[in-house]
Parts: sequence; C-alpha cells; structure tokens
Amino acid sequence: MKNIIFILSAFIFFSCSEPAEKDTADQKIEEGLDQLKEGLEMKADSAGAYLEAQKAKAEAEINARMKDLDARIDELEKDGSKKSKEARIELEEDRTELEKKLDEIKNSSEATWEKTKQSLDTTFRKADTKWQKIKGDFKDLFN
Repeated sequence: MKNIIFILSAFIFFSCSEPAEKDTADQKIEEGLDQLKEGLEMKADSAGAYLEAQKAKAEAEINARMKDLDARIDELEKDGSKKSKEARIELEEDRTELEKKLDEIKNSSEATWEKTKQSLDTTFRKADTKWQKIKGDFKDLFN
C-alpha cells in the first residue's frame, strides 16, 4: 500500500511539475520569437532607411550634374557656332538621360536598387567621357 501511495504521489508530483516547466519553455520560446520579430523589424527599418539615404544621395548627384549641364549648355548657346550647337544637342541628350535616371531612382525598390545604381554609374561614365571630348573641342570656352 505504501508503494502504491508513493507511486501515486510521485505521479501526481511529476504531473503537476511538468506543465510548469512546459509553461516556462513556452514562455521562453515566445520571448525569443518576440525578440526575433523585433530584430527583424529593426533590420527592415534600417535597410529601408539605408535605401532611402542611398536614393537621396544619388538624386542629389543627378541634380548637381543636371545643374552643371545647364551651365555648360548656356555657355555653348553663347558661342553660337555650328560646332557648339552640335555639342549642346549632345549635352541636352545627356541631361534628358539624367532626368530618366532620376525617375528610375525615385521608383526603384530594394530589389531593383543595385541594377538601378549600376545603370546610373554607366550613364555617369558615358556623360563624363562625352564631356571630356566636348571640353577638348572648346578649350577656350571651358578652361
């Protein structure tokens, strides 16, 4: 009889203590999931903020280049020669391309940002190369 009472007591004891341990484990899992969720939200916010900062930086660079192109175009208009008109048309094409890139940047997402950024870098390099050629043709006007 003592053995049966002892066995029943042990069974009741372990039955009662198991849910407490399970509750503690469940609580720890829930706390861990909550922390993970908060971490992911913070990471997403940080990534979004980083993307917005990168986009703002690119937009500022484009706006500065367009302003510079406008000044160059104005200088070429003052020259009035046929050669300057052709150069002005090329610079106006570059400016139009930069306007398109500005729209691409504004509409780019995190998924498309790298491709947009590479495309912008290519556009900048092409415009710089073209400008060096034009600048060489009009040394007296732009030096």
